[in-house]
Amino acid sequence: MEYLDETDGAVTAWEIAHDLEGTTRLRARERCRVLARAGFTVVVPREPLTEKYDITGCGQRYLLGEVDAKHRRPLPAARPPEAVRPGWYAGFG
Repeated sequence: MEYLDETDGAVTAWEIAHDLEGTTRLRARERCRVLARAGFTVVVPREPLTEKYDITGCGQRYLLGEVDAKHRRPLPAARPPEAVRPGWYAGFG
């Protein structure tokens, strides 16, 4: 989140991985999506390119110490919302 706070505007997972050595694009994307479910970041869709990520006001307040992360945890789920197949795929809808 510190990286997102320091950048001007939304960035891709590749840009995050390129600038932060020791991480991969997939790991950066995974972490940004978890933070988005908690409300600290936002996913900016870019069709047909990859999505971009930006920090929210809540994420900025967290970095300033004004928000307690214990109260902003994403709800656990068997699969994240973006990985769930639609009902028609399994013949339910």
